[in-house]
Amino acid sequence: MINPIQRAFKLRETLYRNGEILVVDFSETLQGIDSSKILDLMPKTTGGFVFRTKVNIKEIDPMAAEKKEINFFNLKGKNDAEIENFLKIQEFDFPLWFKHTDGFSMQRVLDYNPPFIFQVAGCNFHDGSSTGGCWYCFVDDRSNDGKPTKGKSYLSTDQTIASMIIARGKIRQAYQKYDVNVGIKVLRASGGEPTIVLDWILDLWRTIERRGLDFVGQIDSNLSTGILVDAFEKEGIFEFNTLKKLAQYPIKVLTAIKGVDIANLQGNVQSTANLDEQLYSITKFLKAGFDIYPQMYNPNPKNLESYLQRMDREIENFSLRAHVGPLKIYGPNSCRLELEAKRLGTNPDNFIKMKKQEWDNNYTQSCNVVNDYLEKTYGLGYKEAVRSDVVLKITNHSTF
Repeated sequence: MINPIQRAFKLRETLYRNGEILVVDFSETLQGIDSSKILDLMPKTTGGFVFRTKVNIKEIDPMAAEKKEINFFNLKGKNDAEIENFLKIQEFDFPLWFKHTDGFSMQRVLDYNPPFIFQVAGCNFHDGSSTGGCWYCFVDDRSNDGKPTKGKSYLSTDQTIASMIIARGKIRQAYQKYDVNVGIKVLRASGGEPTIVLDWILDLWRTIERRGLDFVGQIDSNLSTGILVDAFEKEGIFEFNTLKKLAQYPIKVLTAIKGVDIANLQGNVQSTANLDEQLYSITKFLKAGFDIYPQMYNPNPKNLESYLQRMDREIENFSLRAHVGPLKIYGPNSCRLELEAKRLGTNPDNFIKMKKQEWDNNYTQSCNVVNDYLEKTYGLGYKEAVRSDVVLKITNHSTF
């Protein structure tokens, strides 16, 4: 298994070059095919489709509801409470993360629903092989290997901002036929692992502020890089207090919990990541002032309650902020599992079906565990609280 910190140092050599970062070009990827079924992929100003959008809550989006043939929850005529109550129980409650951000309006929640996303083209859980990284990851393996080859592109901060402004116009025009005005606001740094290039992201947000743009942000992290940030600051790669400086901006952090015990974590991510590194990263982000949102992926339901108990001892109200993310079969993870099945000498279709059943069972059982724990501990059921209303606080007896 790969060491995620050592791998991150190696990836830094290719992910950052002369003020630009290496990102995924979705043009010929399985993820690009999956991601463009509602809104088209978006190009950067100099060419290459390095941005995608994701309609988080499809039920409130008229275009997504039409294309997916699902029931449409029309926001028109609904009051704030009705909208909020609907949003908080959905698969992706991401728009509500910005509830307490200046300028947010429940009536304009569609502006926060489809983020404008670029993906850093390297993950430090990924060893560069065709089956590396998280088994359930929906990113193509070659998009996560950090190699500056075909299917990648270097991106500047100015190109990112200009591309989002252009995309705003295209998306607004696409929704005109539905008589809906969607002015996207969320700029999402995903990956791969964006925290390997936090210096570039800080420069990006300084430019956004300088230009007076009304963007809000999201950063996705696999929670292995708190130690890396320390090391990069010590070596002068990052500015001192980079996280604190970045936390001053309206950025939410998706903190991906990839396991709730050591076997569960390492089995999911195929690396030597451990729970202490995970906790250190969470507390480091919190101490810096970030608003974090834990998303648990394929947790082991047998050890989930003890994990929540430990985290609540370290971080007050942690379990009220935590959601379990459902896992689905997409092109990239299907390909990864198929290759693994062939390596094991087993039938790929049966192997994929088995893994999907495992993920589904763990998801269902884990949601029940979270619900029972919250009812017992807080008198609230799972997803009864709006996560942005929950205050996280590092406890006095926290070990970090």
